[in-house]
Amino acid sequence: MSEFSIKDGLEGLSSNELIKLIMNLIQREGQVRLHVLEWLEQNCATNKKASNSNKKNKAPKIHDELLFEYWHNAQRIISEFNDYGGGPEEEEEEAYEWLEKISDLITENKITPEAKYRFMDEAFIEYDAGNSGFDDGLMDLFFELCKENDEWEFLVQKLNSGRSDWGKKLVMEIYRDHLKDDSRYLEERLNNLQYGMDYWDLVQYYTGKGNEELALEIAHRGIKHGKGRLTELYDYLIDHYSQLRDKDRLESIAETAMQRENDESYVLERLFTFYKDDDYEKAKEKLILVYKTTDHKKYFEEYERMKNYLSESDWEKIEPEIVKEAQNKNLHDYLSICFYKGMKEIVLKTIMSPPVNQWGYAGFSDFDLFAQKLEKEYPKEILEYYYEKAYRRIPNGNRNTYQEAVAYLGKVKAIYLTHLKDKDSWTHRLNKLLTEFKKRPAFIDEVKKRKL
Repeated sequence: MSEFSIKDGLEGLSSNELIKLIMNLIQREGQVRLHVLEWLEQNCATNKKASNSNKKNKAPKIHDELLFEYWHNAQRIISEFNDYGGGPEEEEEEAYEWLEKISDLITENKITPEAKYRFMDEAFIEYDAGNSGFDDGLMDLFFELCKENDEWEFLVQKLNSGRSDWGKKLVMEIYRDHLKDDSRYLEERLNNLQYGMDYWDLVQYYTGKGNEELALEIAHRGIKHGKGRLTELYDYLIDHYSQLRDKDRLESIAETAMQRENDESYVLERLFTFYKDDDYEKAKEKLILVYKTTDHKKYFEEYERMKNYLSESDWEKIEPEIVKEAQNKNLHDYLSICFYKGMKEIVLKTIMSPPVNQWGYAGFSDFDLFAQKLEKEYPKEILEYYYEKAYRRIPNGNRNTYQEAVAYLGKVKAIYLTHLKDKDSWTHRLNKLLTEFKKRPAFIDEVKKRKL
């Protein structure tokens, strides 16, 4: 074994020789530069020595250098992701690790403005490409990086060069929250009122300024002209006029929602809540309109709610419509209504012989919940329902379907023993089934496991 000691060899080098050695290593292996910079950054004594040795303040800007070391490692991956629209998961994780290192570096607040501008110039090339999936991560870094007004203005300039809708939103956020420039925020905001959330952003701004009159005006404009989501605007207006008990305004809001067919069920639901305790006629009107304007109805829930709220005479008028529509559009809800009304024979008949569509398939095949409720009153019929479901899973089956079949057979056994008190019939039926499928050992095995 060699007696040579690297430590002794290094200790014998002069300062100039050590510097030459390190620079040689850096030239031969790029990551050595990064390791050296991180070592220098972590050792305050070295930094102080370097700073004190240079009276003209030309000390190495280690944080700037580290910023670009980290960035170039991340950029290599992000650029490739932009070219191909993505990449391997392990490379994605590596890129995010480098971006996280940049974020940690930013928190130390020692990066020079010049380095910040240069970094944003380089990183915006990848951001504007917009095909890497790292866009949000990069934008988070840009926002972390900006501390002074000049830096925020530089970021605004970069965002404005793209002029995407998202970029416009970020520019407005910067003017409002970071530069505190109300006039420029309002100029941008008022020129970009397209979606409901654009109007809602402005409403929040005016409420924050204590200008309720303008906030209400913008909210009214939003529900009439805004595209897409309007829920926040409707909530703001309904809350306001509900407190004032201003029924005319509330009715006007509902009329707008129905004319635009935008959130009308939601608005009507809110107005039903407003009226239900002290204005039966208005509440009834809104409740029925909620039902009529809801696209994906929960018929049984609506059935119960209307029955519990409406007067007997009003309920008699609307009930047949709900039952008929449920029967045509949602068999499960229709059977729930029938069960609720005590029409158990209809439920039984339906689950035993479900209606089929034009392709010959049952419109709703899982009637187990109803079968369970009918077991006690119709044990013979329900055991046949369970037996049929078990039997269909055995021919051309596999281990999973056999397990399902055995589960249903367990239900059949329970009915024979609990409700019919007829163990012999169960034993005979099971033996007959086992004989029929004696060449299916996996099925036989599952039956034995269940101890049927």
